[in-house]
Amino acid sequence: MKRIATLLVLIGSLLLAVAASADQQPARGKLLVATELVGGDFFARTVVLLLHYDDDGAMGIVINRPTDINLQDAIAEPDDLPVYSGALFWGGPVQMGVLHALLRTDQPPEGVEAVVDSVYYVNTVDGLNDAPEDENSLRFFVGYAGWSAGQLDRELARGSWHIVPASADIVFVEDPDALWKRLSPPVEHTAGLRPAAR
Repeated sequence: MKRIATLLVLIGSLLLAVAASADQQPARGKLLVATELVGGDFFARTVVLLLHYDDDGAMGIVINRPTDINLQDAIAEPDDLPVYSGALFWGGPVQMGVLHALLRTDQPPEGVEAVVDSVYYVNTVDGLNDAPEDENSLRFFVGYAGWSAGQLDRELARGSWHIVPASADIVFVEDPDALWKRLSPPVEHTAGLRPAAR
């Protein structure tokens, strides 16, 4: 009986380890949180929502960099877009002339892609005909973050990103500027050994 109990504990531990390992794998609906190793203006202190990941590469949107730019002023034909009262977000350095949107809804329109929970990716304004007007349910992003085949895996191996499961509340957080600090793992400090006093 004791042997069976021990075996069950080992199986349970193994299943928990497998589940924890799966949480640390990049996939659609996961967040990449930049570690302190990531420098430069593009990705330092960013949180990226992954929209695509496979052997050919990865694509995501930086969700924690609102700008001071008014969406209506930034778009050539603003009449094509719904009335929108929120900020325009910087989504990443790739294709800065392309607009993307994330929509939070329990009744998604046709043509949108499910990401996580009630969050959907919209890559065309046609999916926004009846969209809400506030940034609690709709956010616009200019540009995106992209990685070629194997590039993100190499960055992960170097420790450049910490992977966190996403949720609708995180993606549409009220204070996106504070999101990186909230999601970053604590920094481990290793005390140097001091020579013994003589």
